[in-house]
Amino acid sequence: MGPKGQIVIRGARLILPDRVIRQDLIIEGGRLARVGKLRHPPGPEARAFNLEGLYVSPGFIDLQANGGGGHDFTTAQKEEVRKILSFHACHGTTGLLATLITAPIDRLRQAMEIIKRTQAKEILGVHLEGPFISPERRGAHNPEHILNPSQGSFQALTAGYHNLIRVVTLAPELPGADRLIGEIRKFALPALGHSNATYEEACAAVERGVKLFTHLFNAMSGFHHREPGAVGAALDSDVMVGLIPDGIHLHPAAVRLVLKAKGIDKICLVTDSIGAAGLGDGRYSLAGQEVIVDHGVARLADGTLAGSTLTMERAVKNFLEFTGVSLPEAVRTATLNPARLLGLDRRKGSIAVGKDADLVIFDEAFNVHYTIIGGEIVYSRDEGHRCD
Repeated sequence: MGPKGQIVIRGARLILPDRVIRQDLIIEGGRLARVGKLRHPPGPEARAFNLEGLYVSPGFIDLQANGGGGHDFTTAQKEEVRKILSFHACHGTTGLLATLITAPIDRLRQAMEIIKRTQAKEILGVHLEGPFISPERRGAHNPEHILNPSQGSFQALTAGYHNLIRVVTLAPELPGADRLIGEIRKFALPALGHSNATYEEACAAVERGVKLFTHLFNAMSGFHHREPGAVGAALDSDVMVGLIPDGIHLHPAAVRLVLKAKGIDKICLVTDSIGAAGLGDGRYSLAGQEVIVDHGVARLADGTLAGSTLTMERAVKNFLEFTGVSLPEAVRTATLNPARLLGLDRRKGSIAVGKDADLVIFDEAFNVHYTIIGGEIVYSRDEGHRCD
C-alpha cells in the first residue's frame, strides 16, 4: 500500500498524550485525515482494518540508534542503512536519529553522505555521539579517534551536513568545548555525554545551551552528596534526559528517581542499539572493536557496556513496568517528548488530524502488529514481514 492510499482503522484504542480513546482513524495522503466515528463506509479502494483489542500509538522516535539487524550506521552502506531502518520499523520505530560513534573524521563524513543519499523518511537526522568526548568516560568509543574540541576539527567534520545533523554530544569540560557549544547551536542541539564534568561545569554547559543529557548516568560523572557531578546537574536543571531502560544500563530504581526529579515531560527513552540488536548472542563488531553479546547484554572484551540490544517497544514496556506511570505517559516519553526536543511536534509525536501518519499498533503485551510510516504499512505481523 503506497502512501497515498486510504487506510481506515476501526475498533482500536488510540493512545493520545493524556488518555486512551476508542475511535476510528482515517489515513489519507500520508497524513491523519480524521479521528472520530466514520461518517461514511470506506470506499472501494480503501484498506480497512478492524483492530479490536489493539492499541494505536504515535510511532516511536529514537534519539540514539547506532544500528540494528546486523549493521551500524557508522560503517553501513546504503542498503545496509535500509536494513537497519527495516529492523527498527518491526519494533515500532517510525523515526530515529542515525547515531554515529567516535571514528576518524573521514569515516564519519562518509557515513553522513551515505545516510543523506539514502533519503529515508524514517531518518530524522544524525546524532554525532563523538568524537569530542572525555577519554575517561569514553565507554565503548575507540580512544584512538577521540578529539579535543576545536573549531577547525568541528568544521572539517560537519561542513556540508548542517541540514542533516540534529544532535551533537560532547564533554563540556574539555578545552574549547564552551566555544564549540555555540557553534553547534547554529544548526543542531548540543548534548552533554561521555563527560567527566563537575556539577558546576555541567550547569555552565546548560547555561550555554546544552539541551539534552545523553544516556543519563552512563558514561558520565555520577552523583555524590558532596560532588553532584553531571548527573546532579541534569536532575537539577530543566534539560531533557535520555534514558536506556533495559534493566542493564539503569536499575529500575534509578529510572523511578529520574522520573520523580525530572517529571514525565523531560524524559526521552532511547535504545542506544547497536548492529547486534536482533541477532542473538555472539561476537560482533562496533566501529572496529569486538563486542560480545551474552544473554542480550553487549560488552567489550574488558566488560565495558557497548550499547544495547534494546528496541523501542521494549523500552516503553520496561519504563511502564519500572515506574507504574500510565500508558499514555509511557508512550509520551518515546513519541511526543523527542518530537518536541527536535522541533517536530507539529508534524509528529501524537495522534491528531493533519499530522504525519506515523503509527505503531501493538497488543497488551507490546507485540507490534503493524508499523505505518507516512501512511504506508511498512511492517505487518500478519503478513509475515521480515525484521531485517
